[in-house]
Amino acid sequence: MNSVLPNESETLRVGILGTGKIGTDLLIKVLRSPHLKCVIFAGRNLESPGMQRAQELGVPVSDRGILAFSESRQICDLVFDATAAHFHNEHAQVFLKKRIKAIDLTPAKVGPLCVPAINEDLVLNEANVNMVTCGGQTTVPIAAAVNQSCFSVRGLRVHTLVSHDSIGQATLDNIDDYYATTSHALQHFASAGDISVDLEVAPQEQQPIMTTRMEFDLGMHNPGMVAQAVRECEQKMQSYVPGYTLVGEPDFSEGGMSLTVQVRGMGDWIPEHAGNLDIINCAALNLAEKYARERRRAESRSLGGVLASLANFGFRPRTA
Repeated sequence: MNSVLPNESETLRVGILGTGKIGTDLLIKVLRSPHLKCVIFAGRNLESPGMQRAQELGVPVSDRGILAFSESRQICDLVFDATAAHFHNEHAQVFLKKRIKAIDLTPAKVGPLCVPAINEDLVLNEANVNMVTCGGQTTVPIAAAVNQSCFSVRGLRVHTLVSHDSIGQATLDNIDDYYATTSHALQHFASAGDISVDLEVAPQEQQPIMTTRMEFDLGMHNPGMVAQAVRECEQKMQSYVPGYTLVGEPDFSEGGMSLTVQVRGMGDWIPEHAGNLDIINCAALNLAEKYARERRRAESRSLGGVLASLANFGFRPRTA
């Protein structure tokens, strides 16, 4: 049977707040989705590269920022906030009042932490979900898989190398939030004891692929079971982050294990080596599509129930 793509009336209306690298890359990904339709791309500067690209693509834009949502009717059903943590605290109140579901790509932690490989269903019932950080989306699934396959994770050290052109001012402004939110997520999902998170920015002339080294201090464990759990996690991540790759095999030593993960981006708006930006967008897109599909199923079930009730009263739909 041939699959049938949903028509425009069945797609979820989404907005994007923040027109920088992350917001613009996310826009291109949304436009490719059969489940989503971007109805507003809001920022502050109509002359910015992101705004210019959105207009070229025929997407409705606004330079009124959060006012595009607060001073108008409910223009969308779901919004991606790709601004900064200190802004999202205010934005969240607007979205809640307007009954717009929010996927927060900042480390603000207003809503519960969400990592699609672990708890993607969270988006179905929560008004606001937080995408942790790029480092969190990269490391939390692996750490959780390791924790579930052994007695305990007594300690975890994470070191991530990213390119200079993949780190914007918002990330630098939020660097303390980045460390705190990533560490909190690793503790929350992996029950790790001692946690160390470090972010290194390569010199400007270098453009390395986002690379993360994870070093585990483990309790009792079976190396074969741990390695299998890690590989299964890699496959699950690749279902929505195609460029997510475990480099080589996990390296076991007495009492511990280390491994390296690289994330190559899809190259939609940001360069392929900037996997740190790509992974959080892929994760956010995965959640929005999950919500869109489940919402459409719920609407179909509801319509089916109405028709069944009418049929009980003798109503039959007119056929051609």
